[in-house]
Amino acid sequence: MTFSMRRTRLLAACVAFVAVLAAAGLAACGGGGHDGASGSPDAVVARVDGRAVHQSAVDLARAEARFAGGADDAGKALDVAIDRELVRAEAERLGLAADEAEVESRVAAVGAQLGGDAALKSALQKAAMSAAQFRENLRAGVLRDAVKDARFPDVKAGPGAARRFYERRRVDLFTEPAAVKLAEIVVRNAGIAGNAIKRLRQGRPFEEVSRQFSTDPQIKDAGGMLGWVDPRSLPGPLGKAVARLRVGQISAPVAGPGGTWIFRLLARRPGRVVPFAGVSSQIQDALTGRQRSAALDKWLATARKDALVERL
Repeated sequence: MTFSMRRTRLLAACVAFVAVLAAAGLAACGGGGHDGASGSPDAVVARVDGRAVHQSAVDLARAEARFAGGADDAGKALDVAIDRELVRAEAERLGLAADEAEVESRVAAVGAQLGGDAALKSALQKAAMSAAQFRENLRAGVLRDAVKDARFPDVKAGPGAARRFYERRRVDLFTEPAAVKLAEIVVRNAGIAGNAIKRLRQGRPFEEVSRQFSTDPQIKDAGGMLGWVDPRSLPGPLGKAVARLRVGQISAPVAGPGGTWIFRLLARRPGRVVPFAGVSSQIQDALTGRQRSAALDKWLATARKDALVERL
């Protein structure tokens, strides 16, 4: 990344996430498993120009669909697995393999996008998708990207397309809203909040008082540090209390969700729009990826018609 704005990071995150979850449905994937004729439960369910497509590849496609919030359709999953085998064969013809460093990068990116390792684990459990399937799905997306870049190097988005995208998405992707940096104490009721205020007036550090009084374990562990937030995201009475504060000032106790809150305003940051010059190259890269993916889809449609596909 060449820019650090939270909103502008969304562009790259969306590109990676869509590539992993949506486009990966047509990604090349190592079929793995054993031939069904040998008695293995990983039976051969189709052949593409003589290449075996295993049940595990269909299971992977179904798990991927669940994880992405789509329908768990066995028929569509078989179609996906067949398309993956076509792309995998093309990767072998071109001498391409998935870059494992990029796989690891995407594992981290998707985890961060979902909110951390615990959130990722929860999402996988909800989708009945194993960690091995998740990693294989990311590997499929990496290999697909390698194939589309190798087959269509001349497909590129220009600065004009990047400018049009920027203008369309300026507000939601490239505008950083005004933000406040906060520390907080949250307690059960106004009486306890009064005791916390007394400690602060005695000169005790805000971090110390938050660790002592806060009932929320995460707030307690962080010493009350909330960090940068959009004040519009705070519930009504809390947002109003923060809006009245000057930098360095501590609020009076205010009732809100889950108890009574005390804030300290550490800093204010005005909203701003990230200039086009700072994101132009990244937008072009993202749009180029989209165009090459569309070109690969067209190639796949032809390859599917030309291939000898046997559904077993």
